Amino acid sequence: MNKLWRKFYFVLVLVCLMISVAHGQDEFERVEKRIIAYLKTDADTAHNLSIKADGSWADIDYASKAETNWAPLLHLNRIKQFALQENITPTKMITALRYWLQVNPTSNNWFQNEIASPTAIGEILMLLKSSKILPPPLQDSLLVRMKQGNVEKAIGANKLDIAIHMLYRACISRDKILMDSAVNQAFMPITLNNNEGLQPDYSYRQHGPQLQIASYGQVFLTGEYKVASWLIGTSYALPAEKLKILDQYLINTYLKTIRGRYIDFNTEGRGISRNEVLDKLNITSKASKHNLLALAKQVNPNNEQILAAAEQRILQTQAPSFQVKPAHSYFYKSDYTLHTRPAYSFNVRTVSKRTIRTEAGNRENLIGKFLPDGATNIQRKGDEYFNIMPIWEWDKIPGITGRDYVVDQKTTLEWGERGVGAFIGGTTDGVYGTTVYDLNYNEVTAKKAWFFFDDEVVCLGTAINSYAKEPITTTVNQAWQKGVVKAFANDKLVEANKGFTSAAIQWVWHDSVGYYFPNKGQINLTNDEQRGSWATINANRSKNEVKGKVFKLWFNHGVDPVNQAYAYIVKPGISENEMNKVLAIKIIVNTAAMQAVAHTDLQMVQVVFYEAGSLTAEGCTITVDQPCVLLVKAIKSKNPTVSVSDPTQKLTAIRISLNLVHASITLPQGDDKGATTSFQFN
Repeated sequence: MNKLWRKFYFVLVLVCLMISVAHGQDEFERVEKRIIAYLKTDADTAHNLSIKADGSWADIDYASKAETNWAPLLHLNRIKQFALQENITPTKMITALRYWLQVNPTSNNWFQNEIASPTAIGEILMLLKSSKILPPPLQDSLLVRMKQGNVEKAIGANKLDIAIHMLYRACISRDKILMDSAVNQAFMPITLNNNEGLQPDYSYRQHGPQLQIASYGQVFLTGEYKVASWLIGTSYALPAEKLKILDQYLINTYLKTIRGRYIDFNTEGRGISRNEVLDKLNITSKASKHNLLALAKQVNPNNEQILAAAEQRILQTQAPSFQVKPAHSYFYKSDYTLHTRPAYSFNVRTVSKRTIRTEAGNRENLIGKFLPDGATNIQRKGDEYFNIMPIWEWDKIPGITGRDYVVDQKTTLEWGERGVGAFIGGTTDGVYGTTVYDLNYNEVTAKKAWFFFDDEVVCLGTAINSYAKEPITTTVNQAWQKGVVKAFANDKLVEANKGFTSAAIQWVWHDSVGYYFPNKGQINLTNDEQRGSWATINANRSKNEVKGKVFKLWFNHGVDPVNQAYAYIVKPGISENEMNKVLAIKIIVNTAAMQAVAHTDLQMVQVVFYEAGSLTAEGCTITVDQPCVLLVKAIKSKNPTVSVSDPTQKLTAIRISLNLVHASITLPQGDDKGATTSFQFN
């Protein structure tokens, strides 16, 4: 009897093992089919005839070490096109692959060696797997060549990229252990960590604590949804908790930085210097069923309606306002403000000693030195800054205060420069908010703040000081000139298409955006043709001349300014006829100790306290015992709501009083330092 049971047990284990192996093989086949379907695109046969007998192409420089546009990678891309053809030519394919192994090209850019090349080889092997035309020794040699990059040490989007070519190797070799590792590493970046990658506030950082919401953030999103789409319905499928994180970043961060078809220039990192980069048509399913939005819908069909609306805005089959809801986010991990309304987007990029200025690696973003100094992205239609970068005056980036150079200044540190300020932060209740930037860079200091409401954004600056030889300016905007420009100065309306300089300008109107100057100031306006080239800002791009008319509006604070100030109000979505209507805005104070604005219609007061102090506004006395950023709603009611944050990210608590009613507020700690706390006074 015992022998019979032992035989039965042995057979049962054997059957289970066979089922397990069969299931594993079935999963490999399902994943392989999905990857191959993803890789198959229209084949380009143009280079079939030009291949030489030794497997090379005459027009490729195999000795190139270039960091970008690396010529040898074209060799692998052409082999991939061969593999996509229905009638594959085995001899040419094999010869070309052997040539690659023989020459073994390398780049000075690790990315080409550890990500681009092994990924391309993996795609070729996946496409050829079913045809079995490759001799096993050649395939084995290529698999060995693919073993590049340290996936465990890599971070964020780079970790994901390496994991993807590991996944290719696992499928080709049917290696379950490698597959387990590849999937684990691929999904590992979908976490809210405190280093690089996705952050607790749902911003994205790469190359240190540097804002990369599009750029690397878009690579991360596309890659994660791509891998997740391959693994649907298998034991490797993306866990629900990670899918929730991924969807949150896509929907509530990334997509909100896009207005109509075009993304905020602040989100692209050094990629701002690449032509067409702001155009996000390439993430739509119309461009390809394997692009970001198509993949995201495939992985989570529950988001179909939200993603379809975003796609319609990008495809311009619906207006930029379509299904856009009022929202305000401050990303305390990355020093970035996102303010969206159906009528417009107004976003701000700053930098602190906790973050890094925009990088300039690989000979890109050569003159973007001042991008994080309060750059403001003001969009209505979305294309206000599209491809304007070659002809920008780069010391007059919209929103910044800085030195007015004769020649644009080169970025001095390639891979980003640590910020220096501590009092940089923002408060938000999810709909409204305040942002502060204590500027101290390049021999210029200033206290800059933005106050965000429904229809207006109030921009204040004070304590502007510099001993530099150049004049100091604050740029209101620098965008493509579109249509007529009107200005109201000395109580007279003038057409300002030729531009002018005046100390008496009350408002300027251009492209459905109003700019109000309640305290006037020395203001310059030009609508001139500007010229440049992409090569000026990116050495890898064309030297051909680019030109166009640019609307440029700025304050001139002069040389050696001492405690200078500015104030302007931006009102997007307004007609010229509405410009003389009285605004419900009160600028209460704009000093080195405090900046404050009230909105009478909203019964709201927003304050930046640079030091402990008190403010009386709208019949309410507000007192704080620590520097902070404060937003008070329903200020005239019995139960006002207060939102507060600590820009220094050092405080643990703050004491606030409203009309002698006191509250001691515990501030967020750990990964949430700098986040907003909201509460209601009773």
